[in-house]
Amino acid sequence: MKKPKQIFILTASIGTGHSQAARAIAEAINLLHPEDSVRVLDFVSRSVWSMDHMIKDTYLNMIRLFPDVYDNLYASSRNSQFGRLSQNLLSLTFKKKMRRLAEALRPDALIFTHPFPAGAADSLKKSGDLTIPLLGVITDFDIHQLWIDPHLDGFCVATEELKAMLAGYSISSEKIHVTGIPVRKAFCEEGKKERQPEKGTVLIMGGGLGLGKVIDNIKLLDPVEEISKFIVITGQNIALYEEIASLSATLRHPVELHSYTNKVAEIMSRSELLVTKPGALTCTEAMTINLPMVLINTLPGQERANAAYMANLGCARWIKRIQLAETVRQILTDAALRNSMIEACDCSHPDSARKVVELLYTMMPK
Repeated sequence: MKKPKQIFILTASIGTGHSQAARAIAEAINLLHPEDSVRVLDFVSRSVWSMDHMIKDTYLNMIRLFPDVYDNLYASSRNSQFGRLSQNLLSLTFKKKMRRLAEALRPDALIFTHPFPAGAADSLKKSGDLTIPLLGVITDFDIHQLWIDPHLDGFCVATEELKAMLAGYSISSEKIHVTGIPVRKAFCEEGKKERQPEKGTVLIMGGGLGLGKVIDNIKLLDPVEEISKFIVITGQNIALYEEIASLSATLRHPVELHSYTNKVAEIMSRSELLVTKPGALTCTEAMTINLPMVLINTLPGQERANAAYMANLGCARWIKRIQLAETVRQILTDAALRNSMIEACDCSHPDSARKVVELLYTMMPK
């Protein structure tokens, strides 16, 4: 009898998109290879005194408090000496932790949906301390220096443009595979249905961490008569949930309020329009369900690339806050515009998680 394979997907709880992609891949492995074992692990330590937790907190606080500083750091570290130095320092920081993890887990393969564990594993592969297949899954519509790990066995990217961009960093094009960004089965199933949204229902999201000026967006949109109802998902931001719960009594439109929920696919299918910051996973999930988007409150760094990509496809409008009310009104009242945005969503890869799994299994011994 063949020994079951042990596969681990390493992510990092810096935002929720990386974790959602990891869960989508794990779901596909369970479906396609139920005889094997798969687990999703958060590479970021829970200890507030650990180096990785401090890096996470610094990143989140910089985005919230000093977005322009982060934007400049992100831009200056792309394909530069500074970026390569940052990558090397992070890889060395996490290398010992990755070695301990690999020795304890004894995996048959590792998948990465975040560059921190990927860089550490790449360093171990280079030194010969890891010999198993290593697969990186890039969950944005941009390539950053932190993902340039030449000793990984494969990379999964969202588009042909990203494949060319990654190859421009001297990564062999044979290692780079266009799979799309993995989304969970629930979104694929909803995407196959003939969607019948509730007329005038606007879904407002701020990502899994509830970031962005969600309260301000609701207040700007409340006077729009064409809106019949708000659905708001606050993610893990409990303070935001409580604030909106208090605010809802003063609004002209009813509010259906959710915190962190596993029913996002069903909620998206009921909505006529999504207003959100452009996290790549959220945008890809919306595309899979054929849900038009208005992108606002773009976080610095990779979200600008995400927003530009979606706007160029035509499935989203990328706007400034002052344009929000009028843009939403226009989309809700113009059926032809709405339908063209829905049709532009067909560029998504609903079978992306399956493609990632199929690629991984070609890398492992039979």
